[in-house]
Amino acid sequence: MKSIDLNVDIGEMAGYDIPLLAFASSANICCGAHAGSPEHSLETALICRKLGVQIGAHPGYPDREHFGRRSWSELPSDIRNNFKESLKTQLDHMVEFALYVKPHGALYNDCTQPCESAEILTEVLSESGLMLMGLPSTHHQTIARDAGVLFIREGFADRKYTDQGTLVSRKEPDAILTEPVEVCKQAERLAVEVDSLCLHGDTPGAVAFADQLFQHLQSAGFEIAPFRPGGR
Repeated sequence: MKSIDLNVDIGEMAGYDIPLLAFASSANICCGAHAGSPEHSLETALICRKLGVQIGAHPGYPDREHFGRRSWSELPSDIRNNFKESLKTQLDHMVEFALYVKPHGALYNDCTQPCESAEILTEVLSESGLMLMGLPSTHHQTIARDAGVLFIREGFADRKYTDQGTLVSRKEPDAILTEPVEVCKQAERLAVEVDSLCLHGDTPGAVAFADQLFQHLQSAGFEIAPFRPGGR
């Protein structure tokens, strides 16, 4: 039986964290910059640890007004100038708990290509030694290689893809999949190509989607289990 990790983005005070953890094998916990707070991140991490859910750090641009979904090129200069220190601080909040890093929002998307954010992420990862979760066949893999850390291949159950294998911008009206059948079908297809599948925790209906996706993957012959290096 092939195993697949099912990860959710939580700790952003969207209100669905506890119900989502019933179906997740890994949780990407917001580090308190784009949403939430360091205190809430700690509380969430302790809950995950109690439930036996693997923990990843989910840092983003400290741009709460846009929920960390505004690209580097659009960010005010003060955020850009201080981002390296912000990223280090965010990971410091989670280093006791996290086994990997999954960038959030615009930071994730920006780093699919060479850019200043990618250089900063590479440097910080090399210092932390944490694995990187990201999109296969993009610059994310180069970041992990250059940082000397393991790479976790991620697929998105509830997002549309471009022909280049990146995510359709959230600025587009059809960027998010909203039909459960479509989500399950895409997840099953991706599950044979990646190590982990993501379901966003701030999407309306996320809990119902997680339940249906969990059941569908199990019925398709997949065991839901956290990613283990060398385990797949």
